[in-house]
Amino acid sequence: MLISPIVKRITGSLLISFLLAIIWVYATRDMYSYNTGFQSVFSLNVFPLTLWTLMLTVGYLLAEFLQEKFGMKQFLPRFLFVIILYITAVIILETFGYHVLGIQNLGTSGYAGLPICDCLHAPVWMQIGYLLLGPLHWLILQLARYLQQLHSTQP
Repeated sequence: MLISPIVKRITGSLLISFLLAIIWVYATRDMYSYNTGFQSVFSLNVFPLTLWTLMLTVGYLLAEFLQEKFGMKQFLPRFLFVIILYITAVIILETFGYHVLGIQNLGTSGYAGLPICDCLHAPVWMQIGYLLLGPLHWLILQLARYLQQLHSTQP
């Protein structure tokens, strides 16, 4: 049975998203303490774990769709597009979550947020991590696609 390319793309993205989310949430587990009672499993807060998995996947699929729609073929413009897309999306979603939905991470509330949007209240290293997880996810999937193509062309 053949699996369609889109199902492979979604499945691969979900798997890598979930693995990156586990690594990130585990590494920052002592920093997550929300004003709402989200559940934890194996010391991992389910809220950021779920949202990172979903948002990395949705962001990847959206980036790939837009890159195809705009005919972007070269690596560097595609990567720069991904960086801009993810940073914009993270800032918009974090601002909405913080100011509109009232979701606050009490574990990092003592840190300054980003200027203008007053979101991402966290240490600088964590803010950088938030902004770079999307491009890192995209790079890993591009590498996986390249290695798969390389493997499939060998006799």
